[in-house]
Amino acid sequence: MVAEGVFATGLVSSYCTSEDVFKVLRGYDLTGFGGEEGLAPRVRELLPITMSMVESYAGRDFRLHAEETVRVDGTGTDRVYVIAAGVPTPATVQGVKVDGQEVSAGGWRAYPATGMVRLTPEARLRTFTAGVQNVELVVDWGWETTPAEVALVQAKLTAAELLAELGGEGGTVAETRIGDYAVRYAEGGKFGGAVQRLCAEAEAVLRRYVAVRMAAV
Repeated sequence: MVAEGVFATGLVSSYCTSEDVFKVLRGYDLTGFGGEEGLAPRVRELLPITMSMVESYAGRDFRLHAEETVRVDGTGTDRVYVIAAGVPTPATVQGVKVDGQEVSAGGWRAYPATGMVRLTPEARLRTFTAGVQNVELVVDWGWETTPAEVALVQAKLTAAELLAELGGEGGTVAETRIGDYAVRYAEGGKFGGAVQRLCAEAEAVLRRYVAVRMAAV
């Protein structure tokens, strides 16, 4: 993928706040660990880690990408797909060029849900000329505001990490995996069950946001 756009919303350091994490933890007695005030610095340290985990599992970020320029290979057919450039759907196409020449607005039609761009009878070209990275697409994709349930996913994962650290010793070390990410905790520790539940709830939601990436055939 060749991308030349910028994030319209700038850099995002976390999808949730420390306050969101402590809302998840309100049912747990944390007074022996310093309470919210004492644990706040560690929560802030965990937020970039859990944010990366969310993006890794989903195969996308949850920011707004406005007018991002990507390039795909011309297929020799009347259609190309933005997902061939690694752009997850839905994506709104704003402009199309083939071999450096702009295709008029009436000459193509985009289908945001599938990521397909198709030439219409009004186009001068009958096909996207076969080539390497010779089709240029200007696309908008992502979210202006992070979906609330994604922010909650990160909050739950951060809470799970914190509880795993606070759980203490107790039996063997177990782990709960979400994709390539693992939360390790003492299986017989104080918060072992809570860690498992929070991770399971987070994964169930995040699974719905996994980016589908496939090339046209």
